[in-house]
Parts: sequence; structure tokens; C-alpha cells
Amino acid sequence: MRKLGLLCVLLGVVCFAGGAFASYPEKPVTIIVPSNAGGGTDTMARLVAKFAEKHLGQPIVIVNKPGAGGQIGFEYIARAKPDGYTIGCIYTPHVAAHVSAGRAQYTMDSFAPIANVVTDPGIVVVHPDSPFKTLGDLVAFAKENPGKLTGSTSGPGGDDDFALRQLEKAAGISINAVPSKGSSEQKAAIMGAHLDMAFMNVSQVDAQLESGELRPLGVMTKNRWNTLPDVPTCSEQGYVVLSDSSRGFAAPAGLPDDVMTKIIEVFDAALKDPEFIQASKGQLLLDVFQGEAYGEYLRTLQKNTDEAFAVAPW
Repeated sequence: MRKLGLLCVLLGVVCFAGGAFASYPEKPVTIIVPSNAGGGTDTMARLVAKFAEKHLGQPIVIVNKPGAGGQIGFEYIARAKPDGYTIGCIYTPHVAAHVSAGRAQYTMDSFAPIANVVTDPGIVVVHPDSPFKTLGDLVAFAKENPGKLTGSTSGPGGDDDFALRQLEKAAGISINAVPSKGSSEQKAAIMGAHLDMAFMNVSQVDAQLESGELRPLGVMTKNRWNTLPDVPTCSEQGYVVLSDSSRGFAAPAGLPDDVMTKIIEVFDAALKDPEFIQASKGQLLLDVFQGEAYGEYLRTLQKNTDEAFAVAPW
């Protein structure tokens, strides 16, 4: 009888433990945003959370943990208990740059990728009167005129500067990087023909591309970007340059499989919700991919960022 009683207790514990995960979530879920309230990442997180709640069955609480270029928030997410009740936003290139610079208390393996939501591709632009019609023209000039080519970036350590380093390596050329204090300064420099080219993001120059005030030479995506179907990628011109600014969600590594499956199902439903898609128009550059595809993207990003840090002069 004593053995039977012990067996019943053990079965009860097992059933309780299994039921705990089966009934996930049983309380609100927290999303850590590694930036200030009101910014682009925060806006994206709150919009997604609003629709994810519909499919989660529990409230989602946004907690902002800004500082150190996102590092504080990224480390908080990586150290969180892997039970599905704390997940967070990660954004590039910052999440990888801290690792490449040797200052992060995490690696990409510290995260369980959930879903990328927003991608703002890198793009090379020139003045409309520039003699460069293609990246090939630009590369030929750089090889014939060493040390002459100038390119505007957002500054050391940013996605624009990483892109410039990738193009240098891919084409075997040297570019004089000219850092700026922001996209407005970058646009002023290139629209005023003070520099040869600028490395920017699509969202920063879409109005100028439409008006003809800037000429695009190449987007830094694997495939042509949906809003710029006539602009070739850098890769299809022979120069593999992959760079963007993206925002997505990840959990700390080590979540039980059933909890992770549930979270991915919730985000999948939220991001496919017609009301979410309608609400995001004009606000987000949607580029949704999930799970292992997102993990592969992040691993490739880390590799490219490590290589950029290895050759950068800063």
C-alpha cells in the first residue's frame, strides 16, 4: 500500500508538471524592449503585442530597458528564466555588434529566435548626376583612382559602416568612410554632391528615390526588395553585400519545446492577422520569417559583423 501510495504521488507530480506546460500561459507574458518608449522598436513591439494578446489568452506587458545601444536589454533577455514568461525584442546590427566588439555577456546561442517582423534594407545611393550608373562603374573608378572614392555612413559600428566594409572586401577596393550625425546629414551630403555615394536604409531615402533626387545603385538583400523591384541587389551585380536594420523577437535559449511551439504559433497568428497587416501599413517595413529561418539569418549576420570588425579601422 505504501508503494502504491508513493507511485500515486509520483504520477501526480508528473501529471502536474506536464499540465503546467500544457496549460501555458497561466499568467501575463513580459516583452523586454531594449530601447526607450516611443522609438521604432518600441512602437513595433507594442503593435505586435496588441495582436499577440488575442491569440495568447493572457496580457502582454511591455518593459523598456534602454541603454548601451541595446546591450542592457539584450543581456536581460538572454539571462531571463527560460519558461516563456519573459521574451524580448532584438534588433540589428546592434545585437551582433556587441558580440563582435567583445563587450556582450551573451552570444547568438543565448537566444531562441521567434520571428523577425521588420527589415529596413541597406542601399547604396548616389547623386542623380553621378557618372556611376551601376556598382560596377563605381568599383572601376575606385580601382583606377585609389584613395579617391568617398562614402557617407551613419558612423563607426553601424549597419551602414558594416555595409561599406563588406563592399570594400567584396570588390577589392578602398572607400573613404565619412561618418555623419544622422540620415538628414547623410542625405544633405549626397544630394549636394559633396560625396560620391551614401550607405543608407531604404526607409530613409524612399521619398528621394521616388522623386528622382537620388539614384539607387544596389540594395543589400538576397533578393530584390518588394518596393524597389527595378533596383538590382548588390549580390546580383557580383558583390555580396548583405546589410539591413531589422527588428524581431527572441526568447532566452532553453525553453521547453511545447512552450516554444506555442509562442511561435501565437506570433504566427498575430503577424498574419489581417487587422495587424492593415494597422502596420505605412508604419512598418514588414518582412516576416520565423524560427530556424530567423536563427539562420542571425547567425549569418553575426558572421558578417565579425568580419567587418576584423577589417574596420576603428
